[in-house]
Amino acid sequence: MIFRFNDKEYTGATALEVVEQMERDDAEFSAAQTGGTIQEFVKWSLKKLSDRLPPRELDLSNARVDDEVQAHGYLSLRHDYGIGEIVE
Repeated sequence: MIFRFNDKEYTGATALEVVEQMERDDAEFSAAQTGGTIQEFVKWSLKKLSDRLPPRELDLSNARVDDEVQAHGYLSLRHDYGIGEIVE
């Protein structure tokens, strides 16, 4: 899978690997968190993108979903709203 954002490509065999790369690459999140989970990164990132997403998209259910499912949903949401592009 390839996700492109701000002239940078994140690649991985799974959506989870791509989101993990994005997490490591985000200096703001890295400074604020230590050993955060994918769910914490997605919540943090959505809050940061709140000016570009409708409020209904910002509320994550408290139900625990598989990390891969959440990562894919996160990338798809960003793609759908033009905040990145799923290339493959």
